[in-house]
Amino acid sequence: METQARFGPHTMSFEEPDIVRLTPQGHIQLREVWEMIRWVREFQRGREALYLLVDACQGTGFSAESRRALNEDRSLVPYNGVAFFGTSFTLRTIANMMARANALMGNPSPPTVFTATEEEARAWIGAQRAARTRAP
Repeated sequence: METQARFGPHTMSFEEPDIVRLTPQGHIQLREVWEMIRWVREFQRGREALYLLVDACQGTGFSAESRRALNEDRSLVPYNGVAFFGTSFTLRTIANMMARANALMGNPSPPTVFTATEEEARAWIGAQRAARTRAP
């Protein structure tokens, strides 16, 4: 399996043991969401947990169709945690609104954090991973 792929202008890569790294460029369209999730599901096989690390420096959000699909179909978000870094105020606002809408509809989002740096995002994922292994 390839460890890096392009979906439109966006790139995704896998890092062992359990990180999916997404680098969006502009808006993510619904077609790209479907292509990404098919690829991620291949990496997910045999893994108990998966974490999404998002380099959001160039990301601007999701199309309305993408937001709707992500809110309605939780299988499109197979992550145990999501860490964004370099996120603009606008993108943080969109992500928070999506998480609140999910919670109101009874579909809570995975734990999510917004950090200034990649190092902070990776440290948060490490803490999430450690907490998961300590859980009974």
